[in-house]
Amino acid sequence: MEEAKLEALHTERRALEDERTRLEAETADTRNSLMVTGVAEAQDLAASDLYLRHLETSKKRHAARLADWRVRADKQQQAVVEARRRVRLLEKLEERKRKEWQAAADREQEDLASELYLAGWKR
Repeated sequence: MEEAKLEALHTERRALEDERTRLEAETADTRNSLMVTGVAEAQDLAASDLYLRHLETSKKRHAARLADWRVRADKQQQAVVEARRRVRLLEKLEERKRKEWQAAADREQEDLASELYLAGWKR
């Protein structure tokens, strides 16, 4: 279950990376469009400037979301490590109990065989 949560976080990371790539491409495209046009109207320059500012704000929000993701991913990674440790401990305990049970069953079988042998010998 903890590994599934971690995988969901990795999927979220891929979405965040896609968003970062999109924001970078939008910024580059907007800057390039300003360079390509020979003559630009003041309102076009103002609109492009506003859009670039909007993209920068979006990048900052994105960086904050990425930082939050890192914290959650680190926490989840620790939860996965702890869950694996607990599973290994339970497996060791189960193996120990199984060996104890097998030893007890073997002793009981041996005792029964001894009793049957002695019962047959006394006749």
